Amino acid sequence: MAGRGRDDAAIAEALGMLAGVLGGNPNVVGMGAARQLSEFQKNNPPMFKGAYDPDGAQKWLKEIERIFRVTECADNQKVRFGTHMLSEEADDWWVAARTELEAAGNAEITWAGNRSVTEYAAKFTELSKYYTPYDEATGEFSKCVKFENGLRPEIKQAIGYQRIRVFSDLVDCCRIFEQDTKARAESYQQRVDRKGKNQNDRGKPCGQAGHRFHECTSNEKKCFKCGKGGHLAAECRLKTMTCFNCGEVGHISPQCPKPKKENQSGGKVFALSGSETSADDRLIRGTLW
Repeated sequence: MAGRGRDDAAIAEALGMLAGVLGGNPNVVGMGAARQLSEFQKNNPPMFKGAYDPDGAQKWLKEIERIFRVTECADNQKVRFGTHMLSEEADDWWVAARTELEAAGNAEITWAGNRSVTEYAAKFTELSKYYTPYDEATGEFSKCVKFENGLRPEIKQAIGYQRIRVFSDLVDCCRIFEQDTKARAESYQQRVDRKGKNQNDRGKPCGQAGHRFHECTSNEKKCFKCGKGGHLAAECRLKTMTCFNCGEVGHISPQCPKPKKENQSGGKVFALSGSETSADDRLIRGTLW
């Protein structure tokens, strides 16, 4: 059962590329459509059910394309006639795909889906070999246009305006854009994660009015020795302060709560008599001999 599931998925992928390879608008009906359909059916086109047959989709597509060439089927009828030959599971797929086309205003289905550019290019190349016009001299142009139309919208928008018409160059440009976009997204997510972590580390706001979050001091570190903010007790300079008045550590003499002590240096106070003052007056005045 697991193997069948993988094969059914491969068939679905091949069907998903069908309209992209054949091209055309499923809702366009040109003049003489009934006559062209009659000519198409005269060649006994095979039905495709989409059942358990991994190679069935590609073989069917190859036979349908052969009949298109023989009957000179108009491009705007290829999808219409080709999908007319789908039944059962394959027809169910087409009904869903057509609904998607109509909802998008008849825009082409994005066949790349969730595939990477490399995966999409590999599948596109594999199925394109059954569409012989791509092998012609002018086929490179159409092949590039068809490949662009199947890209994811963000890649198509960035690459489409460059009008690259060499298939290998187009695939390389799409791959580089995809890789750069992924790298930018990862870099942005890393910045968001770091920013969120930094905000969590800053703590919660205090909830009080009158200041902004970055101005809030509720989470500011404070010293329990001096009660001041901006440092911790281990960093506090207060422990190195010694009072010259009382000899205790933790404050300086102008802040000392104890009574100021008198001068205890033992110095003497000298008094001069009048005659001594007169004799030494020249020294006080700074007279030099």
